[in-house]
Amino acid sequence: MSTKPENNTDASDEVIKERKRRILSIKTLVFLALSIALLVFLMRSIDLTATIATIANADPWLLLASCGAYLVSNLCKSVRYHVMLRDILVTPFQMFAITSYQNFFNQILPARTGELTLIYYLKKVGGASLSRGLHILVVTRIYDLIIVAVFFLASVLAFYGDAIRPGLLVIGGICLAISVASLFYLKWLVVFADRAFNATARLLRLDTSRLIVKIREKAGPVVREFSDYRTARQLPMLVLTSVAVWVVLYIFAYLTILAFRVDVGFVQAVVGNTGQVLANVLPVNSFGSFGTLEAGWAGGFMLVGMSSQDAITTAFGYHIVNFVASGIIAAGCYGVLALVKRRR
Repeated sequence: MSTKPENNTDASDEVIKERKRRILSIKTLVFLALSIALLVFLMRSIDLTATIATIANADPWLLLASCGAYLVSNLCKSVRYHVMLRDILVTPFQMFAITSYQNFFNQILPARTGELTLIYYLKKVGGASLSRGLHILVVTRIYDLIIVAVFFLASVLAFYGDAIRPGLLVIGGICLAISVASLFYLKWLVVFADRAFNATARLLRLDTSRLIVKIREKAGPVVREFSDYRTARQLPMLVLTSVAVWVVLYIFAYLTILAFRVDVGFVQAVVGNTGQVLANVLPVNSFGSFGTLEAGWAGGFMLVGMSSQDAITTAFGYHIVNFVASGIIAAGCYGVLALVKRRR
């Protein structure tokens, strides 16, 4: 498939404009207020002195191991992108760097706007069109939801056994069903949304307005990309790499908890960690995801029996490790690529 950018505008500039528009919005301010309120509530619910002592006395070797697991998860993600983008001119290390940038900006930018980093760099480095980058992003996120739902269902069954709460099975089953249906019917969902938008514009007699015409011009390449792309031949590698990504991410969370000297089983860690995963998937996080990530993590681990003190403490510790690891890896990739460019 051709990777030529869409006509009339530079796709990378459009991505930057879209990211600025989302960041500088009323919705972002609302999410910021929500994050501050959650942070205040969580910090008032724990012994701050004990939390600081726990984080300060973390096991350095386990922290190093958890950062290594995070590095491997980035590698698995980059391999997955490379599988879907074999026809664009991006080296394996460049893809790893792009993945690392995406992960880092997802840590610091609100409302999942960091995801747009992937689209921007795929266009800038490999010449992939905006529609191609958007399609890859959506497909991989659907695979993520499928794998997380499967891990969640398997882990709650293993953890609770006969005492399992039906509500948890219902939640996991609904997430799995929606994500699988979205994957198989993604093409038709996009086509239906495009036709519904055009029909509504005609009904309201707005189809000739400048804004609507511009939106339809942008939507056209996206609809064609989703309609024409075939992933069946890539299915085995996509499933394998997606499973690898989440196995390593759950190991990362497990090692981080152990580093803060909190006793937890691996199955318990998988069940509890799903809370912060779902909190991060929803576009309600503010700058740095502080507050929302901790609330999701604490809620998940308190659900499986962890004390509120340990749950909230490990939430803050996990967030700090996540932020530092993603920043160091992204900075390292930037430095290597800058050095290679200078030598050339």
